[in-house]
Formats: sequence, structure tokens, C-alpha cells
Amino acid sequence: MQHRVSVKAKLGATPLDAAFTLSAPWTVLFGPSGCGKTSLLRAMGGVLRGADVSFARCEGDAAWVELSKKAPDCRSLAYAPQAGAIFPHLTVAENVGFPYRVCQDPPKQSSQMDEAMSLFALHSLAERMPKELSGGERQRVSLARAFAVPGACLILLDEPFAGLDRARRDELLPAMKAWCEEKRVQVLSVTHDVDEALLLGAEVVRIEMGKVLAQGPVREVLAVERERMLQSLG
Repeated sequence: MQHRVSVKAKLGATPLDAAFTLSAPWTVLFGPSGCGKTSLLRAMGGVLRGADVSFARCEGDAAWVELSKKAPDCRSLAYAPQAGAIFPHLTVAENVGFPYRVCQDPPKQSSQMDEAMSLFALHSLAERMPKELSGGERQRVSLARAFAVPGACLILLDEPFAGLDRARRDELLPAMKAWCEEKRVQVLSVTHDVDEALLLGAEVVRIEMGKVLAQGPVREVLAVERERMLQSLG
């Protein structure tokens, strides 16, 4: 499966003019704060106003399907925003299961929801309300809700490990990658953390000042940053 996106938009003083293709199982949007990473996710989700967007999907040898002409809920996407944004009036289990309540043709079995709850270690918190959770726990609920979306072909993650301690992040990374590879779901995640990008070992799209500067394997695109990290570690 492949996705391609082209976005042109005016974002304050920085114009966004970026285009790239997603073909790897996991791709990282890497760049400093304010360079347009979140806006690209919003454009793909169909919620960035005033933008010129082309977003398409190709499965196998099939023709490209222009997703940007479809409503946001018809694009087979899942999205986890920054800062663990979840519904304050729903329990953990209700938050994770929310996609099943709103999808037009919900599956009869909710095994994917159960898998998502297990993946992010949430079963013991199932009946808690968001106000009873820590910031890291809310972030895990937000991620689990995205991974529970039935029929999603692409998961968009905006700073997915913000609020999680390093040990929890390092535990989740390989499990999330394995789950997505098993389900054949692509992931596009946003970060400005070099260590996170290197741990993922993913394809990297490097963005600065609203433009794509490079795309390729993380060890190539972030070679300078990797060398600095190795030197700092002695």
C-alpha cells in the first residue's frame, strides 16, 4: 500500500509547500516545532482549512484513489492528536471503543478493541474516568483508540510518546511496530526527537520551514544527529 500527499497552505509567516509518498510500514515526520508537521496530518485528515491538498492511496496494482475528495470519515484513517486528547465524560474502555460507536458498519466482534487495550496495558484501567488518569495514561488511551479504529489503512500519530516516560516508550515501540506489520497498517508519526526516530528505525521525511528537505532511511537522513548522539554518549 502507498499514500501520496501534497499540501500547499499559508501558516502564519511560514508557507507550507510539501509533497512526499508513504510506502514504508512506518514513516516519521521529523522536524523542529512550527515547521508544519501537525498541519500535514490535519491536511491528510481533511480538517486543515484554506489549504490546497492532494492526498491519494494505491493498493497493489490498483489505480490511485483521491482521498482528498472524500469526507474525513471515509478515508480509512485513524488519528491520535497531541497531549492525550480523550473524551472527559467517557471511561477508558468507552474512549477506546468510541470508533465502534460512530462507524457506519461496525464489526460484530470487537477483537481489535481488546487487542488495543492489551497493547497499551489498559485493561486494569478500563472503568476509570480520564480525571483519574495520569498524563501518560491518557496518552496511552488516545493511542489505543487510534489503534482500535476498524478498517484503518493509515494511522496518523502526532507526538505519540509525549507524556510517556522513556521506559514505557521503549517498551511500546517494538510492540506497536509489530502490531501494525501484522495488520498491514501504515503509520505516519510526528516527532522532533532524534532518539525516537532512531529507535523506530523507520523511513524519515525531514521537514523544515514548511518544505521537505530529505526522505529516506533514518540512518541516512539523520546521520549528522546520530553521530552527535554517539559522540555525546562517549
